[in-house]
Amino acid sequence: METSTLRWVIIIIGVLVLGSVFLFGNPNKKSKPRASRKTDANKSERREPTLEGAPDQTPDYEIETGDPDYLAETGQQELPIDQMEPEVEEFPSEPTRPAGPPPDKISSLFLLSRDNHIINGAELLQAALNAGLEFGEMNIFHRFFEGSDKAVFSMANAAKPGHFDRDGWNTFETQGVVLFMTLPGPAHALDAWDSLFATAKRMAELLQADLLDEEHSPFTRLREAQIREEMREYDRNRS
Repeated sequence: METSTLRWVIIIIGVLVLGSVFLFGNPNKKSKPRASRKTDANKSERREPTLEGAPDQTPDYEIETGDPDYLAETGQQELPIDQMEPEVEEFPSEPTRPAGPPPDKISSLFLLSRDNHIINGAELLQAALNAGLEFGEMNIFHRFFEGSDKAVFSMANAAKPGHFDRDGWNTFETQGVVLFMTLPGPAHALDAWDSLFATAKRMAELLQADLLDEEHSPFTRLREAQIREEMREYDRNRS
């Protein structure tokens, strides 16, 4: 997978995970109280504390640090200008490369476990393999068409941090996952969507999960027909 594509996948996963916070977040979490902006009307000025009777420590004359008599009395030595080391601003060894152009379109489907059931790692891994997904780059699952090394669509954890721990399937738990694809891709838009939708339905059966659209609403036949028409239109415009 190309570097620019990887960067956009990272961004997309972050956006999708943030969009599903209300599904998997803690409803009892309380926000921190904000600091009050009220000010005392009688305190219009802020004054620094002073010590009464303290002598004025501001000297009535200026010391020229280059004066040799002054340097001799204080034991200080003047550093020659040619020996002064300028401060060098540090820069990263490699400049940050742009993520490339954004995708034309992003389509996603969410799977949410029913009745607050917790999906464990063994269940998810077995279901993903049965649905034809491969675990790979960025620690998420991907679906490839034969003869292509670019993912047609991917599946990530719908809860933070969005990816999976390849060494922690025995302890992994989640309440949902998200399948998403970006256009343009390695296949026609309609073919890619049909594959994503079929995989999502299969995963929903295996995990006993509900299928939701990108707005986290139940996925209906009407929404399916709308998306399929959008994909046809996209393919027509690119042909």
